[in-house]
Amino acid sequence: MSVFVFLALIVVVSIIVSIVVATAVIRTPFFDLIGPFSAGLLGAAGCFVLAYIGFFILDPDPVSEFDSPVPLYVRTLPITGFSAMIWLPIYTTVFNRLRRQRASV
Repeated sequence: MSVFVFLALIVVVSIIVSIVVATAVIRTPFFDLIGPFSAGLLGAAGCFVLAYIGFFILDPDPVSEFDSPVPLYVRTLPITGFSAMIWLPIYTTVFNRLRRQRASV
């Protein structure tokens, strides 16, 4: 797999995950009960889990015959951590905009 496809896959999964989780967290019925800070942390954890699942399913970094065999669930963790540089700023921006819209209504 080329580097371009690898990076494109990381960007696409990160954008989808961050937008889906931000809208889901805002619409939770207990949002006002736990507060925006706790809801934001809950969403960040949800982004990590959903990104991990997405990368686990898509397997953007397959093992070649020259690499030592590493299980897929271990290889997915560094990719998910690297993608946090993309999905975390997107998530916080979308979450804060939706939170302000919810507060103004």
